[in-house]
Amino acid sequence: MEERLLLYATLGANWVYGSRITYSFVPDGTSIGGTPSTLYQTLNALYPTSVWQREFNEAAAVWQAVANVNLVQVSDDGSALGAAGYQQGDPRFGDIRFSAIPLAFGTLGAAYSPPQLNGGPLAGDVVLNSIMSWKIDANYDLKTVAIHEIGHALGMSHSEISRADMYSYYTAMKQALHSDDVSGIRSIYGGRQGDAWNSNGQSNLSYWDAKSLDGWRTSANQITVADLNITNPGQTEWFWVTIPSSNIGSFTVSAQSTNLSLLTPQVTVYDASLGLKGNAYSSQFGDTATLTIPGVSTGQGFFIRATASGGGSTGAYALQVNFGTVPLTPVAPPFTMVPTQNSQGAGLNTLVQGTVNTVRATERALQDHHVQLKIGNLSAWGDALLAPGFARASPALESLYAAAAAKAQAASAPIAATAEASAFGAALSFRHEVSPSWTGGLQTTTGAIDDVLAGWGGFEKSSVGKRRPHRS
Repeated sequence: MEERLLLYATLGANWVYGSRITYSFVPDGTSIGGTPSTLYQTLNALYPTSVWQREFNEAAAVWQAVANVNLVQVSDDGSALGAAGYQQGDPRFGDIRFSAIPLAFGTLGAAYSPPQLNGGPLAGDVVLNSIMSWKIDANYDLKTVAIHEIGHALGMSHSEISRADMYSYYTAMKQALHSDDVSGIRSIYGGRQGDAWNSNGQSNLSYWDAKSLDGWRTSANQITVADLNITNPGQTEWFWVTIPSSNIGSFTVSAQSTNLSLLTPQVTVYDASLGLKGNAYSSQFGDTATLTIPGVSTGQGFFIRATASGGGSTGAYALQVNFGTVPLTPVAPPFTMVPTQNSQGAGLNTLVQGTVNTVRATERALQDHHVQLKIGNLSAWGDALLAPGFARASPALESLYAAAAAKAQAASAPIAATAEASAFGAALSFRHEVSPSWTGGLQTTTGAIDDVLAGWGGFEKSSVGKRRPHRS
């Protein structure tokens, strides 16, 4: 057998329209497999709504900053999780829905996998454990868990790297992505792409490269430019406008990320000599920054600079300029409605360096916890984030462990790789019970499997916190 190193893993699934993936917070009382959600009750008892929701917004923005996706918070009408509807773009709620009910002790949260593994509105939904002691900037850190679960909802599986956000157990606060997480999400959606003004040899990143928008002006004396994109933190985009002969002595400029992304927009206007004329910004994720410049006359030219102002450092936006009296109409979000599709079952694409023996591959699959998640009467493919040393294997997996241990004890020689694969392969189809009826407090799944592997001989015993490659 040879040494191998497993890095990030993806689920072989992704949202059809990465250009706009929505999320929402379900109202209390929403049915989660038959149990009413208490998300607001749980977190409002600890922090104001705006504070804890910002933790989720920042968690989503972490993924948006590095991948070619835009995430948008929308409202939620309280329809039961798993209710019939669109797989993506359902107008009643987000593609990813956050809720909270009591889960098994040691389970921090669980996320149902995105399309195509799961079809229907349940895909991507996240359920937190309402009985955990949630904290902000302390353990168990809400943002850390949100980053992990959103990663699953976007198509990430677990990483072998303990410092990665997508490591299968909560080990510490992790509020920024590890390079392994970045590589994984980009393998699904690619990196952020520049807009038409910053691709194919074009650039408007500096004032000397400002792009004129005069040709975009309509008969209503308005300019609307959609499909713009702040691709990298700190990036700016520069434009130029000339006051038309028909004007009202002022003009208004808006940078809109509302309904388009989590960008926190900022817009600044300068005169032709780069003298500051005005600045507007928002500190809210997915908002619109607007300012009006008075005292202008025909023929004057102005620079417009658009950028991010805070936590939402990247994302899609639209720019609008109004020289007239007719109010601007906000830019509509892109079309993202996808009807319910058939679930395609489990898939696990793992980036591997070197070769991997069958048993270690099987152990890795079990560590991933990518199984049928059962929460009340809801059952679909998904992943759970566990606290080390607390979560317990499902009864079916415990039975497998006991049978494998007995077989290993009776064996006089190491079991062949094919037999090892046979003994553990079926575990991937077991349901991982995370509903209140599944109690915990014993060994973790990985620890139990490690004991079996060590008993078989020829394998190094690993731990949840530190995993070692096998050498032979």
